[in-house]
Amino acid sequence: LLKETEQRAAELAVINTIQQGIAGSLDFQGIVEVVGDKLCEVLGSRSVKIRWIDEATGLVHYLYEISDGVRIFPPPKPQLPGGIYQTMARTRAPVVFRDARDWEAINAPTLPGATPSRSAAYVPIILADRLCGTLGCSDHERENAFGEAEVRLLTTIAGAMATALDNARLFEETQRLLKETEQR
Repeated sequence: LLKETEQRAAELAVINTIQQGIAGSLDFQGIVEVVGDKLCEVLGSRSVKIRWIDEATGLVHYLYEISDGVRIFPPPKPQLPGGIYQTMARTRAPVVFRDARDWEAINAPTLPGATPSRSAAYVPIILADRLCGTLGCSDHERENAFGEAEVRLLTTIAGAMATALDNARLFEETQRLLKETEQR
């Protein structure tokens, strides 16, 4: 019970740190950077991924991609049939890769420039009841590195991030409309 309480307290500290980082920001990419940097820092993770799905084109945009400690900038790619994004859009549930067999089962190739992971956890970023992105961490050394606690933490952060990103989007849209009105 003490161990579980300590684990929950640590999770809440991580969530609090991230929420403080995004609380005052109304910049979309700024929020993404804060969340990614804070996750790397507080989790000690060398692989954090924040991805966004363009609803109009169906392309996946890699907003924040660190693979084994190296920041990479892959170009947008189409969603793969039967892959992680289609699975999450259908189930609205996290996807956890425990080992190589799980990677093969869901059609999840390694990005160019990225190091293959031994295990990973991805959670959906849901806005207005639709999958708009994913938040994930991976481990390049261990299989079964992500359990219930890590998935719960990522899910909570993804929820807070979704709200902050939606606020940023609405703020940007309001600013655009205000400029248009002023020009007229």
